[in-house]
Amino acid sequence: MPELIPARLSLDESGTPYATDFADCYFSRQDGLAESRHVFLQGNRLPERWQCRPQFTIAETGFGTGLNFLATWQAWQADPQRCGRLHFISIEKHPILKDTLRGLLVAWPELAPLAEELLAQYPPLLAGFHRLRLAGGCITLTLCFMDVLEALPEIVAHVDAWYLDGFAPARNPTMWQLPVLQGMAGLCNADATLATFTAAGEVRRNLQAIGFVVEKRPGFGTKREMLIAKASAELMSQQGIPSWFALPEPVGNRHARIIGGGIAGCQIARSLAERGWQVTLLEQHGRLATEASGNRAGVLIPKMTAQPGWGESFYQQAFLYALRQIRMLEQSGHEIEWAQCGALQLAHEPREAARQQAIHERGLPDDFVQIVDAETASLLAGIPLLVGASYFPQAGWLYPASLCRALADHANIEIRCLEKAEPSQNEGVTVFASGNMADQYAQSAFLPFLPVMGQTSRGKASAFTAGLRTTLGHEGYLTPAVAGEHIFGATFVRHVREAQLSEAANSINFQQLQQYLPEFAASLSQVASGHAAIRMTTPDRYPVVGALPDDGLFRQAYADLRHGRTRQAYPPAMYQSGMFISAGYGSRGLATSGLCAEMLAALMDGEPLPLQASLYGNLHPGRFLIRQLAKGL
Repeated sequence: MPELIPARLSLDESGTPYATDFADCYFSRQDGLAESRHVFLQGNRLPERWQCRPQFTIAETGFGTGLNFLATWQAWQADPQRCGRLHFISIEKHPILKDTLRGLLVAWPELAPLAEELLAQYPPLLAGFHRLRLAGGCITLTLCFMDVLEALPEIVAHVDAWYLDGFAPARNPTMWQLPVLQGMAGLCNADATLATFTAAGEVRRNLQAIGFVVEKRPGFGTKREMLIAKASAELMSQQGIPSWFALPEPVGNRHARIIGGGIAGCQIARSLAERGWQVTLLEQHGRLATEASGNRAGVLIPKMTAQPGWGESFYQQAFLYALRQIRMLEQSGHEIEWAQCGALQLAHEPREAARQQAIHERGLPDDFVQIVDAETASLLAGIPLLVGASYFPQAGWLYPASLCRALADHANIEIRCLEKAEPSQNEGVTVFASGNMADQYAQSAFLPFLPVMGQTSRGKASAFTAGLRTTLGHEGYLTPAVAGEHIFGATFVRHVREAQLSEAANSINFQQLQQYLPEFAASLSQVASGHAAIRMTTPDRYPVVGALPDDGLFRQAYADLRHGRTRQAYPPAMYQSGMFISAGYGSRGLATSGLCAEMLAALMDGEPLPLQASLYGNLHPGRFLIRQLAKGL
């Protein structure tokens, strides 16, 4: 995925933001907010069409200053008959920098509270999808920072209304070309509408050619005409997902039993509860966050690769979502023990140093990652370091149990500890979110989980080590002092299913610390065992999230994949009734389980997905079986 180029803009003589690359204004010089209301809200018959509906989805080409979104949010907020959840998806190839955006939005004082909430969650300018939850979670804004032709096939949604708001067709013809409009049409609900400020003949003819019934209406201000349109019966929704990853049917019985009270289970419990589900959270131990989530402190950090790819995009988006979620929980009164102290990943060996150099050359935003030399790394860390590092200023450490307690503290969640559970269709759907239980029950879906035992160690802080201000990564990780102790490790022992604390594991952790941070290791005292647990991972190291496939039906339906027949028509995927999974997070659950839970809840409720279609496929529970069939096995 190409790196983003931020918007280049100036203010014209009227004070209106002007895109220098497209020689066009972002909105009307007369009154941008009034234009948004006239063209996009009235043009799509809003708020009338969303009233009394459980959810409504709007998609937009061209986020710009966010004015259309804020006008829509304001109208939704003022409507006593508003829909229960409003989903807004906006595509922007050249997003505006946060500080610049802040300066532009002050022109609209009546939108100030909404603009501040938007800006508080506005992401770094990283390519990909960014899911923001606003208005207490009742509004989702999915910012698609990428080219429109790349973004449209990646959107998984049934759109009720479109805002076509690219720069004028004469100035930015790429945004209005026929393939863009076709991709947009493929996402439409049966009764979808659209509105746009332009009345250009080519745009009107292309819309008619692909199945829209188009009308001209009076435009705003000096624009004589604008276009509105409605999807005709011939327009069919075409999501960009292979048949074997087809979406499951939304669940009608809104009661879920979540098996597992760790990070994964508490995350999906919260996501469903916030959507009005009744959730029973089952944990076989006496309290939440006991096994893989039972560590005293884990590092919250994204995973980076030398070259951009889907995996890095997933980790970036999930990490940023995790930060936004923690802040939302804190704002609603929950106490979470964490520190956004920054994280340094040391260039501890040549391959890591080369990777960091490649990251540096990509020019990623400084508020997400910086590549620093040893001197700067030492200043950031607060202790002397011998090598440079990649620095993540928004990263830090987190006490998983505190997050689990905050997530599970919801009126719609009932916690039952000391209880194991069998799947039961009498109580709604079942979600497997315990690694061990998922491994046990997922055999019928061909899920090759791999057990890995990890043990952390802890050491009493000294006057020297207490100076550490950031987390440090090398082959393992190290935290600043947490309640007077540093947490470090962890071991990684495959194919072990029983977790046991051992002095041998402590020795391995300490020897690793001595190798990369000798002065720090020498200053620690009272090194002891921390926490040991079995973490389930997968052959490709990514979690498994979605509906559980029916192994036998999958093999039967997609047998021809053995012969390389990927282009023929296949039936949609078939799943085990009422069975879902969120597991296989390995050591990355703190950063990734929140976004994955949001995706799973969206699947179960029939909402737009918070991430790209390609990422959904790469997390799908059926991916290993499909790969096996494709190899002829």
